[in-house]
Amino acid sequence: MKPDRLNLEFAPHARRLPASRVLYLVLALGFFALALFEVGKARVEQAQAQQELTSQEGLRAAPTSRAVTRARSDPAESAQAQLVRQASLRLSTPWADLLAALESAPSNAALLLVEPAASKRTVSLTVEAADSASMLGYLKALQGDVRFSEVVLVSHQVQLQVPGTPVRFQLRAQWGEAP
Repeated sequence: MKPDRLNLEFAPHARRLPASRVLYLVLALGFFALALFEVGKARVEQAQAQQELTSQEGLRAAPTSRAVTRARSDPAESAQAQLVRQASLRLSTPWADLLAALESAPSNAALLLVEPAASKRTVSLTVEAADSASMLGYLKALQGDVRFSEVVLVSHQVQLQVPGTPVRFQLRAQWGEAP
């Protein structure tokens, strides 16, 4: 007794392409290759023409000034350059000197907010003191500091709702020389 033979054919009815379809496929691939070749050749010719045109414009535009060349610069580049200038200005802020000057002022006033304006070389301060005498003492201490060229009281307000009625005031101080 022999067992039945096991048929392991995974594609028992494989379709064969007729010769006409194979011929059409080969012709289509040939036309596609020819079209790709023509497109590549056209791109090379276009690049050469563009390069020639650019060189001719360069020869013609050589006598013009650099200001005209700068005017044609990309707006994105000029915006990026502006951002770089602003960042370098912020990074060049003398933070160590400013913070040391603020820390050297009398401690009977609480510094609430520090807002630097690097482009104007100023810093706006919001401070709270126990009374107006402490406010004036803090103001005079900052005015006497050589690291600030100008310290001005911008506004003040007595906090009537808070126990002890502290005075909240704003100062504007300029460091270095005027811009």
